Amino acid sequence: MNAFKCPTCGKLTGGAEKFCIDCGQSLNVVCPVCANSWRFMFDYKFCPNCGQKMKTDSKKKN
Repeated sequence: MNAFKCPTCGKLTGGAEKFCIDCGQSLNVVCPVCANSWRFMFDYKFCPNCGQKMKTDSKKKN
């Protein structure tokens, strides 16, 4: 997997982690309707599997 920044703290991940090693933020998003999951690095506004509007607003600490 490709490296990407944690959506909460901005720490660069290795890409394979399930949680940020710096702040503990989950690096996966799970749809509450169909349970499809994907990485935060893909900032989807709607679930790519069922079309459910997603709430992926995490606050960055800068």
